[in-house]
Amino acid sequence: MEASRRHGPFPKQGPPHGGHLSHVPWADEGKMYPLLDGLRPQSMLYHCRSNWISYNRATMENKSANWQLVAHALAWVGGALIALTPFMRGWSITLGQVTFSARVWPGNCIIEWITAGVLLAAGGSCGGFWWQQRHGGRRGSFLLLGWGLAGALGGLAQPVFWLGVASLLVIAVLRAWWNGRGAAGRAPAAAWNGVLCGLILVLAVASDCIMLEQVKGGVPAVVGFVLARILTQVVLVSMAWFGLLQFVRYSPPGTRWLGGLAVGLAVVALGAEIGMRKLWGKGLVLFFGDLTVGGKFDLLRVLEGGGIRISPTACLAASAAGLLVCGVLLGTARLSRRLDLRLRSGRILLLALGAWLVLLVEQGSETLWNDRVGRWWQRRCCMVHLCPGISAPGLAAYSVQFREPPRLSALTIKRHPDVYWFIVETLRCDGVCPEIMPFVSQWRDTECQPIRETRAAANATHLSWFAMLSGKPPVFWETDRQTLRPAPLLDALHAAGYRNEVRSSAIFNYAGMDTTNFGHGEATDVLLSLTPENPEWPEGISERDVHVLDLWRQAVLTRTAGSTFHLVAVESPHYPYNWMADFAPPFSDVAKSSWFPMHPSPQDITQVKHRYWNSLAWVDGLLGQYIGFLKAHNRYDDALIIVTGDHGEEMQEHGVWFHTSGLTTEQTAVPIIVKWPKALGRGRTLAQASHLDLIPSILDVLGCPPSQWEGLAGHSLLQPGEPTTLVMSHYASQNGEGMLWRRNGFEAAFAWEKIWVPGQPSHLWLERITGPHGNLPLETPATATAALHEYFPDAIARWFVKFE
Repeated sequence: MEASRRHGPFPKQGPPHGGHLSHVPWADEGKMYPLLDGLRPQSMLYHCRSNWISYNRATMENKSANWQLVAHALAWVGGALIALTPFMRGWSITLGQVTFSARVWPGNCIIEWITAGVLLAAGGSCGGFWWQQRHGGRRGSFLLLGWGLAGALGGLAQPVFWLGVASLLVIAVLRAWWNGRGAAGRAPAAAWNGVLCGLILVLAVASDCIMLEQVKGGVPAVVGFVLARILTQVVLVSMAWFGLLQFVRYSPPGTRWLGGLAVGLAVVALGAEIGMRKLWGKGLVLFFGDLTVGGKFDLLRVLEGGGIRISPTACLAASAAGLLVCGVLLGTARLSRRLDLRLRSGRILLLALGAWLVLLVEQGSETLWNDRVGRWWQRRCCMVHLCPGISAPGLAAYSVQFREPPRLSALTIKRHPDVYWFIVETLRCDGVCPEIMPFVSQWRDTECQPIRETRAAANATHLSWFAMLSGKPPVFWETDRQTLRPAPLLDALHAAGYRNEVRSSAIFNYAGMDTTNFGHGEATDVLLSLTPENPEWPEGISERDVHVLDLWRQAVLTRTAGSTFHLVAVESPHYPYNWMADFAPPFSDVAKSSWFPMHPSPQDITQVKHRYWNSLAWVDGLLGQYIGFLKAHNRYDDALIIVTGDHGEEMQEHGVWFHTSGLTTEQTAVPIIVKWPKALGRGRTLAQASHLDLIPSILDVLGCPPSQWEGLAGHSLLQPGEPTTLVMSHYASQNGEGMLWRRNGFEAAFAWEKIWVPGQPSHLWLERITGPHGNLPLETPATATAALHEYFPDAIARWFVKFE
């Protein structure tokens, strides 16, 4: 029993050592060959023959043991391949009205790795169980391996594959029943690292409750949330530990270290999840989902796009974290041995089942003591739920199909002014004020169109750029990304005879921004950004912004006025918020480190804000040089000039730093500053505008007929009316709201299943409608739908083909 428990389902046996049969447990001549007992031992021939026969038998027995190891490994691999086949082939399983996909989140590497790892472990364990029930038969192992290979390589149709899998499972169960007949008693409890199991449970619950201070609904909502997450994690951790025990029990000896590796990675992942959710508002899973934007996994590119550099200090910190995890694993194992913790695997299943039943009761009873807001908060702030359907989502649910605006083509241009468009990275609307950006704020208030409220199209760079240059809502980014065509605005202007020049001090090959917006360069006459091909560029971000200014000045002077579209990206305000060394910033009390605290004090927050404001103050001077140059060279009056930010930045207003975590005001309120050609004046005062309004406005200035831009998602800022503005993003981990409609002080928020996955949802639900005095009391879906039509009368027809 001990040998079986330590080394798998068969005792450990070894080969003869140096030809000495005393080392082989079955090499007793008298027992192996009783017919030799009467022979004379003095005979040299007898000795030679006896040694030869015994050694040959030992070799044969040893080969048999090795074959058992091989057969076990083959069965394990076969079972793993069978389990992985639906994942590798991208199959879905439909049971009634519900369809399950083996690939939960295609493209998210961490979800894909976890899914593949779970399937591999489960399939391998089942293969080992199959091999054990057949008492080590080789034919069964080859059968299992062959079926797994045939399925994984696409040699079996789905019905045939599943029929074979069902047959193999029936055979395994029947053999287990047959082999277990007459067995008495139960297996003794095995040693159990209960301390580590408890630690993982605590970390898992803490990961779910890290944003607890944002739970809405009062004490009942908090109690319900915490209780539900504890029960959920008890079920998940219990099932994971049960699977780990089965993996160790039925896997070949050479693979069992994978179980320990999985446990160590789980501790690392949970620790990282807690830290990232507290710092950023999104956890490890969503972060790795972000790594695949643009259709490829590139960790270094994402870090570079986020302004993060891998320093020796960061490498040392990662190494220290690895050593800490090793210490935790060893320490908990030693403590569990000292406490003599033991456990039977069946009890883990009973614990998981009991916790799940209590969870069902708790979730069902919450309708009696917890309001809808409190109940639904649980659903949208955590990704894993074990009681689907108990809490109905939202105030009203809708089946939808988004309206895709037509692609611009064959523009009829009557006027040919130069267009100068400056997109400033991470530019919050409240940063444009006399204390921080005196030039821009004065220029806005005296020479540009008055607009009271302005919003970005999204809370992420690549989504906002896509919306601004295509005129489409960000929900179409994923499909357009795959076409590798230039943005519609650039394509149409180029076809109409405009010269398109694009310059940036940062990279464009992040999140597929290069191919999504510029295709292969066929619609841009100049496409200049930071690449390995221009290593002569300055090292600092702000220094590169100045370099781009110099290149832009030269380009403007080399051409006569008219028919040129200049797009310039200014990067300095991006994290970690930069300015030139010779600049005298307005704030001296600033954060020195680029590593922001997870539990900041009010002073910490102020210092980080000052650092950010200093960066904007430096950009104010840079934009002043751009505008001043145009005025000095008689290029200003007849030009259309636009200054905007791609998104905002959160400074702990809602408990997190940075952006791409929610559609909050701090992340989406950006300046949209428009200076029209002199003949058009400043423009009328508007209540609101968004990024989606910029393309219709540009085409209106160029004299294009309304029929060429009225089908876009936005509205010309030169035309009358107060249309609804749209903000969308799949980066909505903070509150689960992925789409906002805003008009005249009212805001409607929508969500959908798997909101974190890029693409067009087919079903939405309304989370809330907020007015000047708070959330509207909407008791029924009918009243909620009526309120949508009342406060946002133009939204549905402009953005949806179907909304019912």
